[in-house]
Amino acid sequence: MNSIKESDTCNFIGWGIITLGVISGLVFILAFGRIEIPRPYYGTRTVWSGMMISTGIGIMLNGFFLGYLFQKIASILRYHEANKSKNIVDN
Repeated sequence: MNSIKESDTCNFIGWGIITLGVISGLVFILAFGRIEIPRPYYGTRTVWSGMMISTGIGIMLNGFFLGYLFQKIASILRYHEANKSKNIVDN
C-alpha cells in the first residue's frame, strides 16, 4: 500500500503557505497601496503609498519564510524516513 508520508504532507503545506503569502501580499498591495492625497489647489490625486507597499512585501516575505521552514522540516522528515526504512531492512 502506497500511503502519503509526513514529509510529503509537510512539503505540500510549505508550498501552500508560500503561495498564500505571495497572493495575500499582492492583494494587500493592490487593495490598499494607492492612497489619495490633496492637491495644493484643487481636488485630490492618487499615489502609491510606500508604507503600504512595504507592508505588502513584508506579508509576502513572512509567507515565504514560514513556508521555507515547513520545507526544511519536510527535508528533515524525509531524511529520517529514509533512514528508518534502511534500519528496518538491515534488521
